[in-house]
Amino acid sequence: MVDIEEEIRSLQLDSAEDNGVVNPEAAQPEVENSNKMEEDSKEEVHPHSVKPEVVEQKGKEKINVDPEEEHDEMELDKKRHLNVVFIGHVDAGKSTTGGQILFLSGQVDDRTIQKYEKEAKEKSRESWYMAYIMDTNEEERVKGKTVEVGRAHFETESSRFTILDAPGHKSYVPNMISGASQADVGVLVISARKGEFETGYERGGQTREHVQLAKTLGVSKLLVVVNKMDDPTVNWAKERYDEIGSKMVPFLKTSGYNVKKDVQFLPISGLVGTNIKNRVDKTVCSWWDGPCLFEALDAIEIPLRDPKGPFRMPIIDKFKDMGTVVMGKVESGSVREGDSLFVMPNKVPVKVVAIFIDEDKVKRAGPGENLRVRLSGIEEEDILSGFVLASVANPIPAVTDFFAQLQILELLDNAILTAGYKAVLHIHSIVEECEIIELISQMDPKTKKPMKKHIRFVKNGAVVVCKIQVNNLICVEKFSDFPQLGRFTLRTEGKTIAVGKVIDPPSTYPLKLSS
Repeated sequence: MVDIEEEIRSLQLDSAEDNGVVNPEAAQPEVENSNKMEEDSKEEVHPHSVKPEVVEQKGKEKINVDPEEEHDEMELDKKRHLNVVFIGHVDAGKSTTGGQILFLSGQVDDRTIQKYEKEAKEKSRESWYMAYIMDTNEEERVKGKTVEVGRAHFETESSRFTILDAPGHKSYVPNMISGASQADVGVLVISARKGEFETGYERGGQTREHVQLAKTLGVSKLLVVVNKMDDPTVNWAKERYDEIGSKMVPFLKTSGYNVKKDVQFLPISGLVGTNIKNRVDKTVCSWWDGPCLFEALDAIEIPLRDPKGPFRMPIIDKFKDMGTVVMGKVESGSVREGDSLFVMPNKVPVKVVAIFIDEDKVKRAGPGENLRVRLSGIEEEDILSGFVLASVANPIPAVTDFFAQLQILELLDNAILTAGYKAVLHIHSIVEECEIIELISQMDPKTKKPMKKHIRFVKNGAVVVCKIQVNNLICVEKFSDFPQLGRFTLRTEGKTIAVGKVIDPPSTYPLKLSS
């Protein structure tokens, strides 16, 4: 299993399609162009109101909530909720920017900041103190590298946000994938410091890999924040900001982003908090007329998903606390206290005992929310990451093989892909070893239709329809029905070799999808 976890993620996904919204109920099953495999579903978020609260590390915290704190359904619709993942190269300033956001939005008081400043000074790391708000364990503080996906909450006047602080180091790509797969919006943090942008952007740097991975995982909107603008090597120079933009724009386009519609650039200083909550002063930066980070986040438009769809919540973690508690993001439908659901793929009937958004107990929750759900009828050890909480009337299919349209990115050592090729499959919160058992047809890059000739192998850049088999039952949906549960990546030896989507069996193929 450790190998699989390692393999999971080293990020190099290309893919993507146009940026049309893909609604779970009404997505379009179409064959993508050869360079772009992803119709990026813009997963949307159903509002809920919640009391913000300081960082909490993903994991096994206890939930002790007073019944009087319960939030009613009427309160749920006041503010929309968005998951924001912070991505980018190691040392770009992701955790520092996240910590500054929490401080500026009132989630952290001055005394706590003073304590972190003292701690950072003792470690001779004075500039790291803001990152300590997000990086809460000792390993992260000593090395100055995020390992887990840090989680925190803050509010603006119109929105509630969950920050997912993803690790930038390539060794922790598996954790980055789990953060990005839950996100609605990406904040790509780039260091403007001389030499640091170049290191992150060049081959082998995490800036490129994170962008491609985010796109493949369905992060449809991107804010590119050019950080460290106050650095002595930059000093808020427009030339440096423009240089970074000129290099990033073509790359973002090739990764599948519509730069005019879905990407916004802005300069900030995460360490001192410039242009985050309030616009940068003209005396500091005379040329910037755009919004600050909070305004840009508030202005992002993400269409709502249907709260009446079939309930789907992939489980990312589980623990014991007065019963069995599972964590995940609602990808479709709504859930209420008292609901009967299935834990798939084992079809175990469970009852919803309690629902928590952040630390607050609520009666119901809709799509886009990060939940902890206390269940009765199942033991914690009988649940694995990748299982899905689903409605009884319309449970998610459980399969051991499925048909897929695959975009080959970069095979190791310029190898060929044939039947029998083995890799590691990542689809929503699932990580499974898989094998390509049959190549069915190759897509013509010009017509987007299957070619007539029979194929035995394909090379880099090809788009192919194939059949994929896994050892254990897994829960997947067709991309056209639920994009979030039907897009996947294939990785091997720490490298992403292909991206794909689950499709209907080809009409000429005699077998049906297993169920």
